[in-house]
Amino acid sequence: MYIDPLERMKKIHIWIGFFSKGENEYEQYFNQEEPPCQFCKDIDCEEYDEDFIGIIPLFEKKVGVEQLLDEVPIDENEIPKVIEKCKAMNISGGNAIFYMTDASIVIENTEKKYNELKYIGIYDSSL
Repeated sequence: MYIDPLERMKKIHIWIGFFSKGENEYEQYFNQEEPPCQFCKDIDCEEYDEDFIGIIPLFEKKVGVEQLLDEVPIDENEIPKVIEKCKAMNISGGNAIFYMTDASIVIENTEKKYNELKYIGIYDSSL
């Protein structure tokens, strides 16, 4: 089913956590040179559209959730919801965050770790 790209980008999926390895290992998770990449396997799709994903470089040390959220296009009214959800999940921060602005994607397994990060949820984007 076709969904207009602007409509797809109105929602943002967010993953937050602490990645224990280096930047190269972190980025390899998303590498689509030999599909399907591990991220694609984890979200049960053959590939992802690189125009709809934000793979933020790792922070050198753990930072708070609010600082991580500064890196993603989330509607500012949604930030308190994300912070509350993170508290409920015992996530006070991390060194990694990535997002996907694609309302057409459904994340089935919200409990698993995705490249050591936890899926926080889907929210309104600022796009």
